[in-house]
Amino acid sequence: MRRSLPILAQVAALAFSTLVLAFTLCFGIVLLTPAPTPIRMTIREAAIALRGDASDGFQTAVRATPPTGPYVREVETALAQAMRVRPERVRVRWLDGDGAGKASGTGQSVVLVGDRTLLVDSDAGGFRMRYGADALIEPDAEMPAFEASIQQMDGRWRSVTPTDRHLAAWRLRMMLAFAAALGLLAVPVWIAARSLSRPVRKLAEAAARSGLNTKAPFPLDGPPEVEAVGAAMNAMHARLAKQAEERFRDFAAVAHDIRTPLTALRIRAELVPQGERQRMIDDLDRMAAMISEVLDYARIDRQPASLDRIDLTSFAAKMAADRRSLGQDVSVISGSAHASVLADEPMLHRAIDNLVDNALRFAGSAALTIEDAGDQVEIHIDDNGPGIPANALPGIVAPFQRMEPSRSRSTGGVGLGLAIADRIATAHGGRLILTNRVPHGLRATITLMSRSSA
Repeated sequence: MRRSLPILAQVAALAFSTLVLAFTLCFGIVLLTPAPTPIRMTIREAAIALRGDASDGFQTAVRATPPTGPYVREVETALAQAMRVRPERVRVRWLDGDGAGKASGTGQSVVLVGDRTLLVDSDAGGFRMRYGADALIEPDAEMPAFEASIQQMDGRWRSVTPTDRHLAAWRLRMMLAFAAALGLLAVPVWIAARSLSRPVRKLAEAAARSGLNTKAPFPLDGPPEVEAVGAAMNAMHARLAKQAEERFRDFAAVAHDIRTPLTALRIRAELVPQGERQRMIDDLDRMAAMISEVLDYARIDRQPASLDRIDLTSFAAKMAADRRSLGQDVSVISGSAHASVLADEPMLHRAIDNLVDNALRFAGSAALTIEDAGDQVEIHIDDNGPGIPANALPGIVAPFQRMEPSRSRSTGGVGLGLAIADRIATAHGGRLILTNRVPHGLRATITLMSRSSA
């Protein structure tokens, strides 16, 4: 069997590989994504924004004072001409740190070199640079981003600056790329985490299925830490099973020893005068029944269920017929036509018998209903008795709890009937549910997995 790495090593490897993959994807995205192009604008666009005719791609602000210099006189002159105002009412300053621009393509471009503004005229034959008084900028010449301001009639200055439209698109591309990287990274991380948690999940599932009658139920595969936990739990399970077996043998030996004097006492009770004879015999019978009930209760967890397919409809009908042959009022109400389960027939018969006995004891009659609820089958035993107080329902199935607290000879039982029915239902993967009926009576329901689900 291939041994797995320790959990610590697997977690460390998963974390390290995740970091490496994440950084690799991030670096790849940054290196492969084209850088945003620098913002380019024209005199015409600035003039339109200053007039307020269109503000798309520009931010507008109104200040009491003009922006601080240094100013670009050549651009101010061209902007004043485009807006038909005096040059002293216009201020222009470059926005980027060093004011450097880049001429590209054909036509007219503006480049700032040091404190000089160069006008570049490009065509197929080459280019020509001008500056100073000779640098007359055309309204549609592209140039680096600048802030343009004009003095309004109230003396305040209206300023416009271009927004970073290219950078916004670049950021969107980066976000989409990182989202795609996150999706790609999530798949291997999820697979690795699932593989890492699988041995622990198998251990938990084995713990949920384990019982004292199962042998070494916990798997010994996976990382060394999980193997150590499984081995420790198997050892603990073996100790508990051994102790339970010893307790049962001791109890069975005591019960066997008690039965012998009980039998002798019953024989001697036959010689007692008639007035006391029957009472003594009844007490001895109750003691023998109690011993049998306790032994049956202890055997449920000790002996694994032998599962067979049972047709519950005919099974319930036969049980009701047997009871009626004894003069007892037990009926079967029409339910699901065909409902079958995988169950141990003697154990299931015992559980239903106990519930029917309780119904007959407290109500004098019982009605059985089989209901197919899809993935499970429900066996209902209804009566018209007084029911159970709501505050007593949660603990009534505990061993030696009785629905009739007076413990009289006529109605009192040993207190293990419901506990045995509950254990049998649990041993079959089901449960016993007790609910009060309206207006009176009790419904005892045993739920079992249906044949199709099993």
